Amino acid sequence: MQLLLLGVSHHSAPVSVRDALVMDGEDVLNLLSQLDVGCEPLTELVVLSTCNRTEFYATVTNLQEAGQALCEACEHHLGVPHLGDPEYAFIHRDEAAVRHLFHVAAGLDSLMLGEHQVLGQVREALAMADRAGTAGVLTTRLFHAAAKAGNRARNETGISRGAVSVALAAVRMARKVLGDLSKQRVLIVGAGETGRLVSRHFAKEHTASLTVINRTFAGAQDVVASLGGTARRFEELETALQDADVIVTATSSPETIIGRDHLERAIRGRRGQPMVIVDIASPRDVEPAVGKLTDVFLYDLDSLESIVAQNRRAREKEIPKAQKVLERELTHFMEWYRGLQVQPTIRALRLSFEEIALQEAERHAKHFHQSEIELLQRYSRELVNRLLHHPTARIKQVDRYTSDGMAKLVAVRDLFQLASEGPAPRRPGSKIAS
Repeated sequence: MQLLLLGVSHHSAPVSVRDALVMDGEDVLNLLSQLDVGCEPLTELVVLSTCNRTEFYATVTNLQEAGQALCEACEHHLGVPHLGDPEYAFIHRDEAAVRHLFHVAAGLDSLMLGEHQVLGQVREALAMADRAGTAGVLTTRLFHAAAKAGNRARNETGISRGAVSVALAAVRMARKVLGDLSKQRVLIVGAGETGRLVSRHFAKEHTASLTVINRTFAGAQDVVASLGGTARRFEELETALQDADVIVTATSSPETIIGRDHLERAIRGRRGQPMVIVDIASPRDVEPAVGKLTDVFLYDLDSLESIVAQNRRAREKEIPKAQKVLERELTHFMEWYRGLQVQPTIRALRLSFEEIALQEAERHAKHFHQSEIELLQRYSRELVNRLLHHPTARIKQVDRYTSDGMAKLVAVRDLFQLASEGPAPRRPGSKIAS
C-alpha cells in the first residue's frame, strides 16, 4: 500500500489547463462513481479541486496502474488528458505527498500566501469522499492531520496575519475606522470580479445591509443573489450614497463617478457620523477632493496596495516558522503511517506488554525472597507469551493492502496506544531489585 498524489496546480499548469480540470461537488461525486475504488489498484481516493488546483490523493497497490486509471477517468469524465501530461501534472508519493497536502492546508502553496479558504476546501474534499464511500482509514487520517497542521501553522505563526488582497484590505480598513461592521450599511459600486470579491468579504461581516450598484442591473442582481443583499440601478447611485456608512467603488469607468458635490449632499443629514470610502478602481472612481470633507475617510488603491505589500512581506518572514510547525506534524503522521505494517505492530504490542509485566514484577518484588525473583521473571515472560499468542497469530493474518486490513491494524494500535517503535525495549529478564 502506497500513498499517491497526482495533480495539477498554478505552479505546474496555465489557467486554461486548470480550468479544464476544475470540478464542483457533483462533478467529483460523478467521477468517483466511475472509478472502482476499494479494489486494486485504487483502494482509497480523495479529490481536492479548487480554482488553482485539482489533486488526487489515493492509496494504491500499484502506482502505474492507479495513475493510469485516474488519468483515464479524468479524460472520460472531463474530456481532458492533462492529468497524464508530464508537462502539466506532478506526482508525489508517501511522505512527499503528505508534506504537500500539509503545505496546501496551511496556505503555503497558495497564490495568496496563508489564505484561509483552502483549509475549508481540504475539509470539504474529505467530506465529499466520505459521501461517495471512497475515503478510508489512511486518507481520513491524512486529511484530518492536514487540517490540524494547517490550523496550527495559522494559530502559532503570523502566516495568515494581515490582509494580502486589496478586497480584504478594504474590509479591514473600514473595520479599523468604524469598528463593528455589523452595525454599518455597506454600498458596493461595481459588480466585476473585484466588486464580487469585496461583496463576499463584507457579507461575511454580517453588515446591517449590503447594497450593490452596477451599470448593468442584472450584474448587481447576480452578485447579491447568493449573499442576501440588495441590488440597485446605477441611476440610484446618489440616493444610495446617502444611505451608506461604507462605500467601496470598483468600476472600470474611464472617469470619476462620485464627485465632491455628490458627497456634500450625501453627508448633510448624517450629523457628523463618519463615512468610509474605499476607491479601489484604476483609474479612480472618486474625486480626490472628497477626502477633504469633514467626517469622510477616503482611501485609494495606492494606499491599500501599500498595506497589502507590507502584510505580504510580513507573512513571507513567517514561512520558516510555519514550515517547522508542519514538519513536526509531518513527523507524527509518518510515525503512525510507517507503523501500519504487521511486524512493527506486533513488535510494538509485545514491547508494550513486556514493559507492563516488568513494571508489575518490579513493584511486587519486595514481597518475594531473592531466590524467587528468577521464578517471578519467568512467570512474567510466560504470561506475556500466553496473552499475546492468539492476538499475534491473528495480526499476522491481516492484509494491510486492503482497507479492512489497515483498519484492523489502526484499531490495534489505537486500542493499546502503541507508539511507532513501542517503549524503549527492556527484556523481562532484566535484573529486578528485591
